[in-house]
Amino acid sequence: MADEGSDKTVLEGAGVYFLSVVEASQDCIRVISADGVIEYMNAQGKSLFEIEDFDGRNRRRYWPDMWPPESRDTVEQALRAAQAGNAVAFRAFCPTAKGHPRWWDTTVSPILENGQVTRVLATSRDVTGERTAEAHRQLLVNELNHRVKNTLATVQSIAKQSLRNAGVEPSVRDALEGRLMAIAATHNVLTDQNWSAASLRQIVDGSVTPYRSNPGQLTITGEDLKVSPKPAVVMALAFHELAINALKYGALSAPAGHVDIRWSIEDGGELYIEWAERGGPPVRQPERRGFGSRIVEMALPNELGGAVAVEYRAEGLRCSIRSPLSALDKIDAFMPLG
Repeated sequence: MADEGSDKTVLEGAGVYFLSVVEASQDCIRVISADGVIEYMNAQGKSLFEIEDFDGRNRRRYWPDMWPPESRDTVEQALRAAQAGNAVAFRAFCPTAKGHPRWWDTTVSPILENGQVTRVLATSRDVTGERTAEAHRQLLVNELNHRVKNTLATVQSIAKQSLRNAGVEPSVRDALEGRLMAIAATHNVLTDQNWSAASLRQIVDGSVTPYRSNPGQLTITGEDLKVSPKPAVVMALAFHELAINALKYGALSAPAGHVDIRWSIEDGGELYIEWAERGGPPVRQPERRGFGSRIVEMALPNELGGAVAVEYRAEGLRCSIRSPLSALDKIDAFMPLG
């Protein structure tokens, strides 16, 4: 009962109502003195940290000393920030008094009286379950990424050997291998971001840069954007096909040729992308449309919920892409990189 009485003494100025609210909390709540020592911990906090003798072993103890060495600096920095009048939050590891491993999300806030910090309030929530689940999820994602990479490599090898032995023209083999490489490159970008989104700049750069003969042949301009996985793959294929076409017939086939790729967000939340070629041989509209044309003119606008216009101008091919940011109700389809 001495422990309970001491706790009430610390908070008696706040009143019985405040004490009842604090004691009802499912989180660990501590009141820390201005010089950083523990004055009070609610009953739930003692239970979460498995503390059986708070008065004898923890009261009046310097708070950062209650954390293990790997977390102590983080805790001390948070304490100093609160002592300076700032509220901060952190996540850190701290085992219970009985040695059970736990991770805690902790918020540290100053308690002010007449503009001066007189005490610090620290609230900790046990997030061990969340962290364990996240670690397991990440393990599964890493395993999936590894398996998909191996599958893509296997498909590339099978396609290469099958087409070579079938006597298929080298240009057909090269086209298929290039398309598989574009998908693989985009997969690598998505893997780096845990399949949350890919960078539009990385998609364009990875799809087009391999086909330029010198850095002066390519200009990429635009605020970087995040692209969700499905449209990312289609966009990578589309830019790959535009690059291959430019390498065979357009600006990238001439040393002085140039491709300018730019994008912007226009009024109304519409994404506008333009591919403009110049300095290559005179352009003529093709007599038939192949796989590349279908990707650019059909698959891409269908995926983005927008429109694509391809102009075969004599001075160079021009392709413009317009798409709403909320294409196909994908709110995360395009988001500025933070």
